Amino acid sequence: MKVTAFIRETSAKNNITDQAHVYFRVRDGKTDIKAVSELSINPNHWSAERQGYKTRVALVAEAKRTAFDKAVQDLTALISAQYYHGADSRWLKGVIEEFHHSNINIRQGRKGDEYSLVYQCQQYAENHPMEKESIRHHEHNVRKLQHFERFQREIMRRRGYTMRLDAITADDLREFHKYLVNEAEYYEHYPQIFDDIEERFKPRQLTENSINTIFRRIRTVVNWCLKHNITTNDPFATFEMPKVLDSPPFYLTLEERDKVYYADLSNETPSTQVYRDIFMFHCLIGCRVGDLEKMTRANIVDGAVEYIAEKTKNHKPRTIRVPLNDKAKAILAKYADLETRLLPKINQNIYNRQIKKILKLLGIDRMVTVIDNKTREPIQKPICDIATSHTARKTFIGNLYKKVKDSNLVASLSGHTDGSRAFARYREIDNEMKRELVKLID
Repeated sequence: MKVTAFIRETSAKNNITDQAHVYFRVRDGKTDIKAVSELSINPNHWSAERQGYKTRVALVAEAKRTAFDKAVQDLTALISAQYYHGADSRWLKGVIEEFHHSNINIRQGRKGDEYSLVYQCQQYAENHPMEKESIRHHEHNVRKLQHFERFQREIMRRRGYTMRLDAITADDLREFHKYLVNEAEYYEHYPQIFDDIEERFKPRQLTENSINTIFRRIRTVVNWCLKHNITTNDPFATFEMPKVLDSPPFYLTLEERDKVYYADLSNETPSTQVYRDIFMFHCLIGCRVGDLEKMTRANIVDGAVEYIAEKTKNHKPRTIRVPLNDKAKAILAKYADLETRLLPKINQNIYNRQIKKILKLLGIDRMVTVIDNKTREPIQKPICDIATSHTARKTFIGNLYKKVKDSNLVASLSGHTDGSRAFARYREIDNEMKRELVKLID
């Protein structure tokens, strides 16, 4: 793609009063579009080669020549940055008008900057009903997009590059994917791009699964913009999303869970004992950790925990009711003196560390298969090294499913919708279940 400036008029050799408007032309394969700008110059002073004033021009102040040349360069850069395959003369005219008169092309009362992807991601996070964790994820995506745009402008020399909703293409998304894959390396080589973040928040190597999650959230924002007529451009229509590769499901067996439940941890710190209780209660009700954090005494109704999952409360809300067994009731009895909370307050990072510590302390180190983040190949790791708070939810779901083998019944306790693809990640069709299936045709 090439952008050039040109004029159409000519003047007599010594004429210094005539003025000619500067046109801009975009050529890209079969695309050849033109539009006029408000920039003007005496035809005798124009240099097609320099795309501005000739080197020596008498009677024209240097400041005027410099300002004109810069305007031509800036407008050329802006057109290049916002160009997309399929753009037409109407689009080019709009870009030039915006250059001369900011926000002249307001649509439905919206300013021009509202058509940037970053802006709409910010608006979606600020105004769309969602849990705090989801808001943080969208804000995280905004920072990724902002650093990507800076990288394109400052390192790749794409002047004025911005991901505008009307101009984003599948190629832009592929460039963003490439950037995310290499962001941790770019942080080391181009620190000026990341001068707005602290060292402790520096980019880390992302897995394809993590990158897929980033793109899914961005796609949600784009779909929202399409639905509300903010844009008609869908760059995801021809973009192949990063592939998700899930590790085989792993969770604690009932024997391992009970080993943790009954373990004597009196020699450990009080904090470790508390987090053991939280982890065990978590394994017994199977909610998401965000829902566990919010539970109070009011969530106990007629011997059961009742709650509406934060993740789905704004679009498919339903009450989840999980009866408490004797183990769960015994744990709650330990913390009966808490005023309103069900259990002591959780720090998620400490919670995950304590889970690993407890399992390792008790020798629960069974090898399980997981997918390596870098090679995407299956590897073996001790369960104590990779267990997290989500292991509690998987332990609840996996063991229930092995007992009843009814996905709908288990989903009613876990909060998954009927036929949920996510639910399949928690199920394990183990050898025992396979043997029972084969017996059916014996």
